[in-house]
Amino acid sequence: MTTLLDKLEKAPADPLLGVMAAARADTRPDKIDLGVGIYKNSEGETPVMAAVKEAERILIEEETTKAYEGPHGNPLYCDQVGKMILGELTDRHTVFATPGGSGGLSIGMQLAKVASPGARLFVSQPNWPNHVGIGKAVGYDIHTFDWVSSSDGTPDMERVKAGLADARAGDVVLLQGPCHNPTGTDFSPAQWSEISSFLGGKGVLPFIDVAYQGFGVGLEEDIAPIRDFLAALPEAIVTYSCSKNFGLYRERTGALVLQAPSADALDAARGQAAGIIRTSYSMPPAHGPAVVATILSRPALREKWLAELDEMRGRLNFIRENFASALVRETNSDSFARIAHEKGMFATLPFKKGGVEAIREAHAIYMPGSGRVNIAGLSEDRIDEIARKMAPQLNPGS
Repeated sequence: MTTLLDKLEKAPADPLLGVMAAARADTRPDKIDLGVGIYKNSEGETPVMAAVKEAERILIEEETTKAYEGPHGNPLYCDQVGKMILGELTDRHTVFATPGGSGGLSIGMQLAKVASPGARLFVSQPNWPNHVGIGKAVGYDIHTFDWVSSSDGTPDMERVKAGLADARAGDVVLLQGPCHNPTGTDFSPAQWSEISSFLGGKGVLPFIDVAYQGFGVGLEEDIAPIRDFLAALPEAIVTYSCSKNFGLYRERTGALVLQAPSADALDAARGQAAGIIRTSYSMPPAHGPAVVATILSRPALREKWLAELDEMRGRLNFIRENFASALVRETNSDSFARIAHEKGMFATLPFKKGGVEAIREAHAIYMPGSGRVNIAGLSEDRIDEIARKMAPQLNPGS
């Protein structure tokens, strides 16, 4: 008897998950995993933030129900996260709690597809693979624009605009907020203003994915140019992740923010989004949003969280600067100096063909084939060693 599931073809293996599995299986004591995209401290651990622990203790004592919270989720969370992104919420804005940033991306892309069925989705190249994966699952025709770092750690704007030249009214253009994954290459404030004018003239729908607020320059500094970008445009979709800046990876805590041109348009968008949510996951998770709402709404706890976030960002910047210096020294090429000016958890290195596999075999250094390096995965005392081992397999200047 042939069953339906017998007819399914095997799905291609996720390359990043394969790297993670290979790293776990490697028994060499000096192995290092630079592939997994999570923050690690100097001991190579991803601890629970002290502010999160305290918020959870408060919730254990004060939480009175586990009832559904509705499709929007925790109202206090939506208000606090919405203000952290936008500064203030108006009658043109609404916020939904979502199962992580990926949940927000899925709902937001589905909503945009309902609004513009023939829309194409433009994403940066290189990009976070799930942007393309979710876009394809929703049914978008995917187009890419080059995301190449200049020497100052910002993208080459002429190449960005050239890649978006074909975008037309009704299309969706997905941009990343601070700390671009996988390159660490971010728009400067002036470039955010420039791209706002460029896209506004085309009538496309801007879609901003904010996954690393606070990991670049600072909590407010990271979001300020995006607020200005949004203020200059009538409509936009924003998704948000609390995985990195609150360390809530397994709690799947995210948000979807809709900015509409009017209150009436927002009411229609809100209803459509709620309908998509109902048939996707019905109701959002509650625990992670409750933790974030508790932290953001209590001044003393918020200050504790901000201090921890500052420490995490300081460590990333220290490693980034020293890693850039070590690569410049080991390769005798200034082309790697840009890494010091880039931001966040990631950098993408130009390896020779087969170079990633070669250093994996010879030195137990693990990363995906794209050359994306998780800066947080580098321990301070091994920066020079890792740069020395990578150098023979790198292509300076490419």
